Amino acid sequence: MALTEPGLQAGDIRPLLFPVFSAMRVRLNARFYVLLGLVTTGCGGGPVVTPVPVPEVRETPPIATPVSVARVSLPARVAGGSWRVVSQITIELRDSASTPATPGTRGNAPTTRRQDVESRGLVSWSGTRNPNGSMVLAGQVDSFTVRSSFEQQLAPLPTPPALLLLDGRVDSTTVRIVTRPLLDNECDRPEAAAAALAAEVLVRIPDGVVRGSTWRDSSVTLSCRGGVPMTLISRMQTTLQDIEPTQLRLERRVELQVSGTGGFAFRAFDVQGQGQATQQLVVDVATGLLRRLDGRSELRLTTSERVPQQAPRLQTAVQRGTLRVEWRP
Repeated sequence: MALTEPGLQAGDIRPLLFPVFSAMRVRLNARFYVLLGLVTTGCGGGPVVTPVPVPEVRETPPIATPVSVARVSLPARVAGGSWRVVSQITIELRDSASTPATPGTRGNAPTTRRQDVESRGLVSWSGTRNPNGSMVLAGQVDSFTVRSSFEQQLAPLPTPPALLLLDGRVDSTTVRIVTRPLLDNECDRPEAAAAALAAEVLVRIPDGVVRGSTWRDSSVTLSCRGGVPMTLISRMQTTLQDIEPTQLRLERRVELQVSGTGGFAFRAFDVQGQGQATQQLVVDVATGLLRRLDGRSELRLTTSERVPQQAPRLQTAVQRGTLRVEWRP
């Protein structure tokens, strides 16, 4: 955009040096028009000088550039993927039962015990994926092992199967993993533990999310431990932290709530607990498959044992765990 009249260049100072000759060629701006008489020393003074206004510079507003927001769109086909999953749990048990001291006896104070449990397995999944992130899958768990220590002594556990076939369904309210064939009784079965390990690999990511997007999921899982049927309610919040050229970075926070009631003749158990977990995930953009997961969790449980004509016996447990998942292309 020209800043002066035709014939003058921006920054030209000639109108200031020769005002009389240039005044007729410059458009005067009324805001800067001032008539000033100069009285010179000598005969009758000199000419009247009319100051020339400085052209007003107007900045051209920048042209708005459309902002391109990266949105996630994952493939509809969940190609066969394999992951190595390792779960390590430390359980600290504190028993409130104590034997009071009597004449001739010292009595027993409440006891605290520790147990370490490590589960490992090779998990595979394949299937289909919908735009809302829900999935229908078929998979398997291979080379599943469990090692448990009680006071640092290895304890024998039921032998897990060499290969476990699974069917899975995931949506915003369900994470359902079942074995093929179905188990007649899932209580304290290693197959149930292997299926729970395989569920950790599944991540629901809806299409269209952008950096900073947050979505919520919840699920209800039925399990059985020590002959006590239990219900585990999970409420998950997942945040897409970053979109990189080849991968997505996510954070998943989980709130856990556990409840269960069971028992047998003359003994009844009630289990209540709650906990939380935090997981950092990396997902492959091209395949939509989980590349890596690192997580930590803590769960606090209180078990009440009731026996007729006796005071309830309380046992508290603090379970702290780490979870690591690595993709094996």
